[in-house]
Amino acid sequence: MNVDFLQGLRVLELGDGVAGASAAGLLAALGAEVTAVVDPTSPHRRGRPDVAGRAVLGAVLDRGKQLVEAGDLVAVTELLSGPVDLVVVDRVGGMRGVLESLSELDSYLAFVSAQNPGAWLTISAYGLSGPRGNDAATELTVAAASGMLSAVRDERTGQPLKLGGQQSLLNTGQAGALAACHAVDLAGEGPVHLDLSAVEATLAMGPVLEVGGLLLETASVGGAKRYGAPASFYACTDGLVRISAMEDHQWRGVVAAMGDPPWAERFATVEARIEAPDEVDEHVAAWTRTRAKRDAETVLQANGVPATAVYSPAEILESPQLAHRGAFEPLAVDGAEATVVGLPFGVVSGGNAARPDRRRRRSLRGLRVIEASRVLAVPLAGALLGCLGAQVDKLEDLPRLDMYRRRGPYVDGEAGPERSAYFALMNHSKGSVAFDVDADRPRLDALLAAADVVIENLGPKRATALGMAASVAPVAHSDVLAVSSSGFGQDGPHADYRAYAYNLQASGALGYLTRNEAGESAEIDIAWADLISAYALATIIAAWVVGPQGNAGVGVDFSMTDLVVSHFNEYLAAASLDVPDDAVDRANHLAPYEPHGVHPTEDGWIAIAGLGDGEVMTERVLGAADLIEDPQLVSRGFFTSVHHPEWGERRLVGLPWRLHGGDPLPLDPPPLLGAERGPVASC
Repeated sequence: MNVDFLQGLRVLELGDGVAGASAAGLLAALGAEVTAVVDPTSPHRRGRPDVAGRAVLGAVLDRGKQLVEAGDLVAVTELLSGPVDLVVVDRVGGMRGVLESLSELDSYLAFVSAQNPGAWLTISAYGLSGPRGNDAATELTVAAASGMLSAVRDERTGQPLKLGGQQSLLNTGQAGALAACHAVDLAGEGPVHLDLSAVEATLAMGPVLEVGGLLLETASVGGAKRYGAPASFYACTDGLVRISAMEDHQWRGVVAAMGDPPWAERFATVEARIEAPDEVDEHVAAWTRTRAKRDAETVLQANGVPATAVYSPAEILESPQLAHRGAFEPLAVDGAEATVVGLPFGVVSGGNAARPDRRRRRSLRGLRVIEASRVLAVPLAGALLGCLGAQVDKLEDLPRLDMYRRRGPYVDGEAGPERSAYFALMNHSKGSVAFDVDADRPRLDALLAAADVVIENLGPKRATALGMAASVAPVAHSDVLAVSSSGFGQDGPHADYRAYAYNLQASGALGYLTRNEAGESAEIDIAWADLISAYALATIIAAWVVGPQGNAGVGVDFSMTDLVVSHFNEYLAAASLDVPDDAVDRANHLAPYEPHGVHPTEDGWIAIAGLGDGEVMTERVLGAADLIEDPQLVSRGFFTSVHHPEWGERRLVGLPWRLHGGDPLPLDPPPLLGAERGPVASC
């Protein structure tokens, strides 16, 4: 699918690393014209899976770009003298190839100052400031320094396990695409250089809830298991199914799927299931062991339970939902045609082609956003936009308040509607419009009429009835961008499937590819799918806003499943070409790095990654408590202070980029219920 939100934006990509290539690739998919200076010796071009010696990840990240090789820095300078609006530089792994002479930070910064065409984004391992401003890193050491590596462990040995693929660097690329749009927006007032940290980006899309809980002193355990069982993987006759029943009505669906067994009556409440999770798990596991995984998924979903099977890349290629959405795209790999997943959204109404006279460029600063959302992905997307200068108001329907506002963990362990820690982490930098939406439709209509952007995850029926769905809002309000986000998309055989991040991660290849040396799937108790979706949603909106040629109102149907699967496109492509499963990295292996792994020490674990040429990078595996005191993160002020009227001065997890040489982007505290946000100053 072609999307032209960024049509007319000319991007030069330098550094040829996974994070920068991913960021530039996302910009290209959104319509930008990207020229990438490639280096055949880059590690990701020598990794696995591969076809005839060509790493598939390289082919995935090269899509939609004009590829060139530059012989020296003079040739790079000549490219910079051409028509370029934005430069994206990846120095996460250090300056290599034609950029090697810019390895020292002072030399690099002088080069940027002399060559910046207007908007420049530097993606580095730890950020350009602080005691580690000139240090390099790899996928594994970024994961170690960000807390992502400690968030997943081998249950048998306790050894930290990295997520399947190169998620730390791909997450950084997702943050980079949003930061790039921010740079373009700011460059209208003069040259701007943004400084993005891969470690900060990975933390922001990894252990953010655990770290935030410590910052806000919740004194309670987070994660899916805080609501008791079932919240785990369960063995079936042919694999695993992930079940996440966090609400009482979802538990009733589990009971109905199992045929209403008498023992289930004792566990009718969340409190009862929290007290005896092992007993609940034993009963549920006894039932799933008699079922095929797809059958268990179907029966549970039919009863309203968020449950999905763990699918391999080969099984994902047979997905009826992805096929219905037209999500699959061809990819040329060494003369063969592979299959991957494209953009995680489709345009469902309006469009620039139909009304070129309605194209209009806007700015993130002062953008009016109405957000009708719950839990995590859409709320965080709104918070990100709010920090970039948008006027975001969360629509809080009083009879249906967001679960995150209603539930703990709570700041200081003290319950109250203004004290939810997770609500604070996902809803900073916005206002609150609170009323009974069904009882006051004229007020809702007035809010929609005044908005530039409407974003929601209410579900198709509710959103359509309220006039907020992507399929209807741009019809009534021709200049609005309406974004509907859901687990599986707005139509298709799985459109009504219930989803939490944990289930999407299971069905979207993460559960299959994150495994130990024995090939066993690891428990992943982080809401990674929600977090990457938040950054993806904010990027789509930002691209529509800052596109140089402007954009008309349009409706966007965003599928979180499509996004999750796209993070494993190299494995999908390999499966489509029948590359055997044993030719794919597992556990902590990652070609071409050798040695590469996580090893015990006297006081923890250490990650080691070498390229076989004597260059070895090491990093202590940090946990959430370590991150809060980490000298690099502290020096950069990544944990950003806000002042809340009820719980005072506290720190929240900030944004992973800032103006080079400047302070972190400021955050506003989460809103009190019904406290609307007025016009905001530029970030």
